[in-house]
Amino acid sequence: MDQSIGVSYPTRHKKSADWFLETLAQKLAPAEQVAADLKFDHWKKWNDALFPQTFESGYADHHKSFWAHVWDIEYGVRPRAYVAIWARGGGKTTSAEVATIQIGARGLRHYAWYVQETQDQADKRIGTIVAKLESVSMSMHYPMMTGPKVGKLGRPTGWRREFLQTRSGYTIEAIGLDKAARSSKIEDRRPDLCIIDDIDGKHDSPKVIAKKVQTLTETLLPALANDAVVIFIQNVIHSDSVAAQLVDNRADFLLDRIVDGPHPALTDFEYEQYTDDESGATRYRVTAGKPVWAGQGVDICQDMVTTLGLTSFKSECQHDVDLVLGGIWDHYDFAYVDRADLPDIVRGAVWVDPAVSSTDNSDAMGIQADALGSNDVLYRMYSWEGVTSPEAAISRAIRKCYELRFTTVGIETDQGGDTWKTVAKKVRDDLVSSKAIPKDYPISFVYKKAGSGYGSKVERNLQMLASYETGNIVHVRGTSDVLDRALKRFPKKKPFDLADAAWWSWKDLKGGGGWVRGME
Repeated sequence: MDQSIGVSYPTRHKKSADWFLETLAQKLAPAEQVAADLKFDHWKKWNDALFPQTFESGYADHHKSFWAHVWDIEYGVRPRAYVAIWARGGGKTTSAEVATIQIGARGLRHYAWYVQETQDQADKRIGTIVAKLESVSMSMHYPMMTGPKVGKLGRPTGWRREFLQTRSGYTIEAIGLDKAARSSKIEDRRPDLCIIDDIDGKHDSPKVIAKKVQTLTETLLPALANDAVVIFIQNVIHSDSVAAQLVDNRADFLLDRIVDGPHPALTDFEYEQYTDDESGATRYRVTAGKPVWAGQGVDICQDMVTTLGLTSFKSECQHDVDLVLGGIWDHYDFAYVDRADLPDIVRGAVWVDPAVSSTDNSDAMGIQADALGSNDVLYRMYSWEGVTSPEAAISRAIRKCYELRFTTVGIETDQGGDTWKTVAKKVRDDLVSSKAIPKDYPISFVYKKAGSGYGSKVERNLQMLASYETGNIVHVRGTSDVLDRALKRFPKKKPFDLADAAWWSWKDLKGGGGWVRGME
């Protein structure tokens, strides 16, 4: 008895098992295919049963969102396009391949396009999918998916380098953007599943990007069936790439898209530069970072930094893409120093530009920690920006203040006003209670409003830029790239919060702030 489809046949039948399965598959309607796997009532059960080794590292939260979306696809119903922006090495293509198989095995769609940047890349993907289809687990649960469709004369009709058609009739075709055809049909069926995987190139010119968008919007997407499933999966490796345009809403296609990401390999990523004792070469060491997925931990990320190089790791895995041009900092090349080479520190401060909420639509928050050296140069020690709760942002600032042995935390109060005094006191008390900082450690707070005669954001940044240009500000390697990006995009692209926090810290320590500090 074949338990997966509920039928039996004599093992010594004159006809082959392949013939039997082919005959059966031709009779199975989509609804019956769905009924065949009713024992899988959740995407995780399906994945674990069919591809246990593939998913042995578990799932990050964004993986779970992706698979929930795939599992909820209904026959004949058009879902919203799904745009998954994940790190390289984070399971992008593997998830796309298995999703292509699952959707066909469950009888939800009939004809899939697997789209990649080039035809050669797409053809290779078909080869990988074939290997998965021919696995033992697929043979056990979905035998009609494990071999090519057979014609009337008993010859395989659909198991080629760029094209496969299973016994059940499910078809997967490789499509390269460089050779994309205007339309295609299989037995009067239009493509009803389109997987768009890794179509961006790191060095794509504006002309190349425009052609890719044109091919998608004028050739491929119009050829799909009305109920087509569209999944776009990519990392952001270029500030104007197709993925970047889908993320920041410049793209005027797939307008009902769900954007999942960007998800970096490491959150709160920090690193340091060092000299290898044996070779004397410059190396980079990951010093901090929280993996978003167990399958791509800190050790793996360190190996990628070593193998790919720091710049490639930041673009491929962290979505740290090209800087936005056209800002007031374009002409300036920042000076850098290793922390080990710092002079004696005279005093320091940590400044926060907070927001009043932490929803997905909230403004980002910026934190800048600076130190004034004995040589009267300002050293930018630590930079951070992101969406978090106001309490978490202030807690991070206070903990960094203690870590660096500074005694000042400054808070811009344009949003929230005097409320920040209450929040800061409570956060400090909580940190003392949890023994994150000593009770007797002296921290004073400064609260300032940008609207109190300091000029516009651009005016303030120009003041700070003048100090840079006279060589009075140096970036300390570690989180300096976060500040580099924030300043280079200013004022062309938000968020501006870290640039604001950096100005407050500069004004406090170097720009003649002279503000009264209050003990809390």
